[in-house]
Amino acid sequence: MHTTSPSRIAARAAGAALWSLAGAWLAGCDVLAHRSAGEKLYREHCADCHAFDGSGNTAQAMGNAYADLLDNTWKFGSEDSAMANVIREGSFGQMPAFRDKLTDAQIDSIVHYIRTLRGERAPEKAP
Repeated sequence: MHTTSPSRIAARAAGAALWSLAGAWLAGCDVLAHRSAGEKLYREHCADCHAFDGSGNTAQAMGNAYADLLDNTWKFGSEDSAMANVIREGSFGQMPAFRDKLTDAQIDSIVHYIRTLRGERAPEKAP
């Protein structure tokens, strides 16, 4: 009869745990999936308040009807230029301005990604 030693069982369990952690890490990073420039910027600058899916369902945005980017409730208009202006200039007391952090091209990329979340545009092509 062959038995496995306790140290060998512990080593296997530790290895399985490491592989599980590595898989979870890879699932959340850019290694496995293509993320457009707009999606990367959105995740970095917008998702904390607007959620990864654009629903606005976050602790920071609780009670703010304008945080939901998927509905049709817009404070300053739903045109691309209005969205870009809100990202650039912010909304007093509700959203910070990004004019000193993002270029116009980066802001346009975020607007495109928001339109993708809403199902209004096709995702940006992979580089």
